[in-house]
Amino acid sequence: MEKLRHRVNTGLLSPAEIATVPMPPALTQPSTQMKRTLNTLVGCGAWLLVTALTPTMASASDHVVKASEKTRAVNHRNEQYDVNKDGKLDEQEVQAMKADRAAKRQAHLLAKYDVNKNGQLDPDEEAKHKADLEQRRLQRAERKKAKAAEQAAAQATDEEDDDEETPTKH
Repeated sequence: MEKLRHRVNTGLLSPAEIATVPMPPALTQPSTQMKRTLNTLVGCGAWLLVTALTPTMASASDHVVKASEKTRAVNHRNEQYDVNKDGKLDEQEVQAMKADRAAKRQAHLLAKYDVNKNGQLDPDEEAKHKADLEQRRLQRAERKKAKAAEQAAAQATDEEDDDEETPTKH
């Protein structure tokens, strides 16, 4: 075998002879180290895939459980709707609360905008309501903008104060 290896390394064999020379298994098969590396990479890839998908599966099933529960905790504003006094509002109690609140909103709108007191908002009254809503929206936007400007000015003042407090080396 050593003679054959010497003849191959020195170029004494022709290409046709080289093709017929039996090669030792170490040269024709992947090395053990390469196999280990490949197995490690495949294992890591599988682990990453399982890890990435597992939270998604768990959160999806958790979401289904939460959606089926559909309860709300009782607080001081909605305790009157907790008919069975179990500390939670079930679906029927929530629907009753929503219906009651919608009726109160409608009564408030009629009291404020129904000028002719016919029990419904006419087009002119509806336009007045929409104009008031738009005006409140604009006022909120202006307040938000003023607050942001105030915070930016306060932050700039704080940064200037920090710059003045930093001692300089001479």
